[in-house]
Amino acid sequence: MDPTLLVLAATGLGILIGAGIAFGVLGARRAGARRAEQMRPELPEVATAILDEVDMFAVVLDAALAPVYANPSARREPHITDEELLDPGFLARVRRVMSTGMPDTHEPDPGDPADTVRTHIVRLQRRFVVVLAEDLGEEQRVNAMRRDFIANVSHELKTPIAAIGLLAEAVQQAADEPALVREFSKSLVKESRRLGELSRDIIQLSEAQSTLRPEDREAVSLRDLIRGEVDSHRAFAMQHGVELVITDDSALDREAMILGRPTSLGAAVANLLSNAIRHSPDGGRVGVGMAFERNRFVVTVTDQGEGIAPEHLSRIFERFYRVDGARTRGDGGTGLGLSITRHTMRAHGGDVDVWSQPGVGSSFTLAFPLYEAPGSGKRAKKARKAAAKTVKSAKPTKPAKTAESASAARSETPQKTTKPGRGANAAGAAEKGTP
Repeated sequence: MDPTLLVLAATGLGILIGAGIAFGVLGARRAGARRAEQMRPELPEVATAILDEVDMFAVVLDAALAPVYANPSARREPHITDEELLDPGFLARVRRVMSTGMPDTHEPDPGDPADTVRTHIVRLQRRFVVVLAEDLGEEQRVNAMRRDFIANVSHELKTPIAAIGLLAEAVQQAADEPALVREFSKSLVKESRRLGELSRDIIQLSEAQSTLRPEDREAVSLRDLIRGEVDSHRAFAMQHGVELVITDDSALDREAMILGRPTSLGAAVANLLSNAIRHSPDGGRVGVGMAFERNRFVVTVTDQGEGIAPEHLSRIFERFYRVDGARTRGDGGTGLGLSITRHTMRAHGGDVDVWSQPGVGSSFTLAFPLYEAPGSGKRAKKARKAAAKTVKSAKPTKPAKTAESASAARSETPQKTTKPGRGANAAGAAEKGTP
């Protein structure tokens, strides 16, 4: 055989063998990469970037149901603990989502106070599962309060409305009997007044629970506010045979100002005063004290009534809560006064506290944050004092300087022949002490 043909055949065979080996190596590498990707899958960067910005608990589980990622919210507030992630029931839900691809959602049970977390499980691609969790405890509490409030308002409104309807029918039937008409009319006035007070308190409670906007705030003198409310309650106190006494232990040279809504603040104080008067015995005394405590202005309303049992103290600020458990009382209020007071004080940055002992009386304390108007702070006072000292120290030196200038004027007067009157005027001014 021709040697040239042998060389060409050998070369071609070598190329084919080399190409086959190269393709085999590349194929093996690709298969290995696929197997490695299946064994150690990587999370998509887009998914992790989105979950990092989500303000919700988010954890990613891999195919082995092991956590491989947790966003900042999950690390900060773990709504689902490690033990709950390993719970057999929870893992069964995750496997079902992994195999079927159908999302799974668990809504908390409103009747179970311990069950407050909503969970949502979704599949991410084919090898991951995302667990989202949200704590609805606060939302459930607000919804429960709203339901209770609506139920209580409905109950409170139903009683006077029904009474007014019955009394109106009775008046109509007793039209020929003036004595009965007058008696029923008194009851009508009483029930209508009660209905008006309830409507007023509901409006005040709505205002107290709303956010206090900056444009609603104005500078209010707390001393004038307290004294004004005390004076407006003196007639009510006299009707109940109660004496109102006000004491002011605060520094009178210090201003007691607050930025707020005057009507709301007045209602908060009025509720405490009316309660204290209503629960005081005939011939009793209600004391109102004012004092400074650091950066707060404290007002204390003390009565000599029957007091409040310890088991009721933690609940007296709830809406429509009454210590005696009765829904209606002859001389009672609407059950919203203390709740209005607490919400109003907290909306203005203050708070209300209570001390009570059965058989002794009760004491409610209002703590108001103080507002210092520009030019009324400690630095301004120090600056004014320093300026006053400077003025006092400067006053005695002025006549001495004037005398020196006057003596200099006297010595220079003989040398000036053109205007002799100036030296005499300067000397006369120096003797009078004018600069």
